[in-house]
Amino acid sequence: MNNIGIADRIARGAIAFTLIYWAMTPTGPTLIAGYAGLYLLATAIIGWCPWYKSFGMKSKKN
Repeated sequence: MNNIGIADRIARGAIAFTLIYWAMTPTGPTLIAGYAGLYLLATAIIGWCPWYKSFGMKSKKN
């Protein structure tokens, strides 16, 4: 069921933490960055991306 490889998961996790941190700063775009960060963090933890599924993509090797 997973369609995200390990390198993709690590990159998503790093970007997610950066966006979530940026969302908590007073000058950052709070709502957009926060939701984007939460989405990336969730997909990194779960290992499945609905966008990849809808476009028939995957970064995980069999």
